[in-house]
Amino acid sequence: MEKTEKTITAYNKNSEDYTNKFMNFPLYEKKIKEFISFLDCGNEVLDLGCGPGNVLKWLCSSGKEFSITGVDFSEKMLKIAEKNIPEGKFYCEDITNISFDESTFDVIILSFCIVHLDDNEMKVVLEKVSKYLRNKGKIYLSFMEGKEPGFETTSFSKEEIYYNYYEADKVRDLLANYDFEILKLSKQDYPEPDGSVTTDVFIFAEKNE
Repeated sequence: MEKTEKTITAYNKNSEDYTNKFMNFPLYEKKIKEFISFLDCGNEVLDLGCGPGNVLKWLCSSGKEFSITGVDFSEKMLKIAEKNIPEGKFYCEDITNISFDESTFDVIILSFCIVHLDDNEMKVVLEKVSKYLRNKGKIYLSFMEGKEPGFETTSFSKEEIYYNYYEADKVRDLLANYDFEILKLSKQDYPEPDGSVTTDVFIFAEKNE
């Protein structure tokens, strides 16, 4: 629980700085717009670790009139999300403890949320996602490669946040175990404030029963 408590405390304290950096982040906005092309008008969307609603705002601006649900463990982030997407439904909850009916959603977003989970927690979340997604439903999954897991300060937070890093091939194999077909996998180098470079990984996948 230490990693979760420290991480949420950091996000609550730095919610405005995070929002200022990522609300209009060009690379991530571009990836979401690519993903939107795979989606249909009126899809039921669940965003896990929705933060200030940056991804949901990009979805809503597409004109496809999605039905929006967001989950985040940071109360401060959710208050910002509620202002950005007033038509959405939002819940303050740990994404490892979420509970929805099976086959509820057409789309599930996991934009850099599994990076705050350990390997076992990540598997729990992906198993839940598989259950909550309808057949032919889509997921957007992003995470990082390139480092060992641990606590880090960031460009938006002097308080430490827990980050885990995954290998794309292992995540792809795990998704296959949960009956997902990869629609697109892409990578992008991300320069860190300390001069090092990590790799952002973006996966679009479809559930096939």
